[in-house]
Amino acid sequence: MRGPEILARTMSAATRRGASLREWQYHSRSDTHSKVACWALLFDLLCECDVMRRHADEGRLGFGINHVMVGPINKTLDLVLTRISGAGAHPPRNAFAQLVDDYGIALSDDDRAALDRLPFVERDTANDVHEVVMAVEAKACMTAHVKSMPRLHAEILATGYLARKASPRCITVSYSLVNAAASFVATSGATAANKHSQPADAQRVVDMLASAIPLARDVGSFGYDVVGVSVIDCRNDGSPVTALDAPPAPARSDHVHYERMIRAICSEYRARFSS
Repeated sequence: MRGPEILARTMSAATRRGASLREWQYHSRSDTHSKVACWALLFDLLCECDVMRRHADEGRLGFGINHVMVGPINKTLDLVLTRISGAGAHPPRNAFAQLVDDYGIALSDDDRAALDRLPFVERDTANDVHEVVMAVEAKACMTAHVKSMPRLHAEILATGYLARKASPRCITVSYSLVNAAASFVATSGATAANKHSQPADAQRVVDMLASAIPLARDVGSFGYDVVGVSVIDCRNDGSPVTALDAPPAPARSDHVHYERMIRAICSEYRARFSS
C-alpha cells in the first residue's frame, strides 16, 4: 500500500511553516503532516475498498479534513468520511485529487496513475448535516517519546469517546505516526538535536498504542473500531525521511500494522454501509 511511502516522500521536502523563516520537514505547530497522512490513508482506502469506490462514483461519499464533528462537545476530526444523501452531479474539480497540489503531496508516476483511475470524491463542508460514517484521529509522536505517552494516550481516548457520542454508527479510527530516528532537531529553537534511545523509545510508544488503546469489540461504546500505527525515520535535519516496515514498526501480523488497518476499515465499512 502507498500511504506510508507517500507520507515519507512528502515529509522529506522541507517547507516554510507559520511565521518561521526556516524550512522544516516537521513542525509541532503545523498540521501539514497530519493532512498528508490523512490524504494518503484515504487514497489507500479508495484503492483497496470496492464499496467506498462505488459510493464515491455514485456521488454518495464525501470527505472532510479538519472537519468539525457536532455532538455533545464539538470536536475537530483530522479526517471524516460522510454519507451524502441523494447522488448529485459531481463538482467541476475532483476535490480529493486537488489536494495533491494544495498540500504539496509528492506522488510517484505510479501513484498518479492510480489516482487518475479513482472516482471523484467530494469535499463535504456540511459539518452538521451529513452522517459521519468514519472518524479518524491522527496523532504524531516525534520526540520525547516516553514523556509524550500519557498525553498521547489521553487525547486518543477522549477523541474516540466524543466521536462515538456524536455519531454512534461511525467507524472510529486511531492512526498514529511514531518517529524511530536516533536524533531529532526540535522546532523550539534548541541548538542541539534531541537524542533518542532507539529502537527502545519508539517501541514503547508502538507497544502502548497496540495494547492500551481500547478496541470497541472488547470494551463497547468508548473503544476504537480500528487502530493503526506507521513508523518513520525523521531526523528533521533535511535528510530524507523513510518509512519503516521492520522493528520497531509493527509486524504484519499485528492488528496495528498499516495494511491491516486499511483492510479492517474496509471490512467495517462494507459490513455497516454496503447497502
